[in-house]
Amino acid sequence: MSEYLYPRSEHKEYSFRAQRLLRGRHKIHPYPAMLHPLLVDSLIDQYASPKDVIFDPFCGSGVTLLQSQIKGFESVGFDINPMALLIARVKTGSYQKAQLLKESEDLKEFLSSHGLLDREVMDIPQITNKDYWYCQSVLHDLGKIRWALKHRFYEYRDFFLTVFAFVCRDQSLTKNSEFKRYRMKEEKIVRSTNNVFPRFFSHLEDMVDVFLDTKPFQAQSQVRLAYSDHRIPPSITYDLVITSPPYGDSRTTVAYGQYTSFGNEWTSCLNPYYDQSYKMNKEGLGQKSKISEELREYALLMEIVEKIKEVDVKRADEVLYFFNGYYKALRNICQNLNEKGRVCFVVGNRTVAGFQIPMDQITASFLNSMDLDFQEIFVRTIHNKVMPSKNSPSNQPGVKSKTMSHEYGVVFTKA
Repeated sequence: MSEYLYPRSEHKEYSFRAQRLLRGRHKIHPYPAMLHPLLVDSLIDQYASPKDVIFDPFCGSGVTLLQSQIKGFESVGFDINPMALLIARVKTGSYQKAQLLKESEDLKEFLSSHGLLDREVMDIPQITNKDYWYCQSVLHDLGKIRWALKHRFYEYRDFFLTVFAFVCRDQSLTKNSEFKRYRMKEEKIVRSTNNVFPRFFSHLEDMVDVFLDTKPFQAQSQVRLAYSDHRIPPSITYDLVITSPPYGDSRTTVAYGQYTSFGNEWTSCLNPYYDQSYKMNKEGLGQKSKISEELREYALLMEIVEKIKEVDVKRADEVLYFFNGYYKALRNICQNLNEKGRVCFVVGNRTVAGFQIPMDQITASFLNSMDLDFQEIFVRTIHNKVMPSKNSPSNQPGVKSKTMSHEYGVVFTKA
């Protein structure tokens, strides 16, 4: 294999051992493969200048956006997952203490008096295989909460929807330690109990306390349902990109869509970002499309694709399709980057068909060809990312592999 052109340097200070990942507002709803908030803080401190606008083209649940606001920087985030955008919108929102307290108490009182007793107070949307993923009593109680959020006016409904989405996954029969939908074993299902209302009330109370304890933001954040493979509007420009893009297609890597599918289904038509035109597993990076001729000029990428093809032609094609979309996304992102702006892509080097894909090196080669100057590739050990210790990248039952233990931060500057 070709020698790597871009040197890596280990940054032990970026590993944040024993530093909690889910902290502050980020606790309202976990999200797969989140950036560590302290890493984002460090990158902002190192690379941002006063009045910079920070952009995250794969913003997920809004870690970069929230940390930017906390540090006083305007920010913009794109994603195609409606549930992720709802979480990001809620995290970065401003709340009046009296109003949030009033509405949360009203919701709890209504559910306690009507939701627990009134059988007609129920709204169950279309849920995929609902009897497979939920006990009947859980379905009914979730339907009561949804009814209240749908029919009663709350200024901060998005906040309550996000808490609700958390409970919808938490009280399902899926394994909470997995990103993909895996049903619990029958012996565990038999022992499970309906804790919908206690879980909803306790999480609501905890999050109200956390959100009201946050100092008012001096900067704003924009959250948009947008696909980074499409041209970014010329009106959106930025000075610093901090993002953690997908490491591969959602079918074989991090299943963002499956992880949030419970919340997306239960908040359908209530989530302001709900849009059926996006099919995450089909339209995310990795969708089948015409391969850019420029892509074939990247020797390192094509070399690894050929090696995978010798073992598994289908997986090789999946890798090529993914990097085809990834290349287009990076090209779009760089076009709107202001002069002297910086990009920092935090990536992982996953293994496909027994071959590790050096995504950091491929990312660096892409960015270098887009007239950006190499600054560094830092390596950090992952101690506390929302990630199972093992996954099933081949999608074959029982075939497990260890998930990645390091991340690589690829940093370039626009001259």
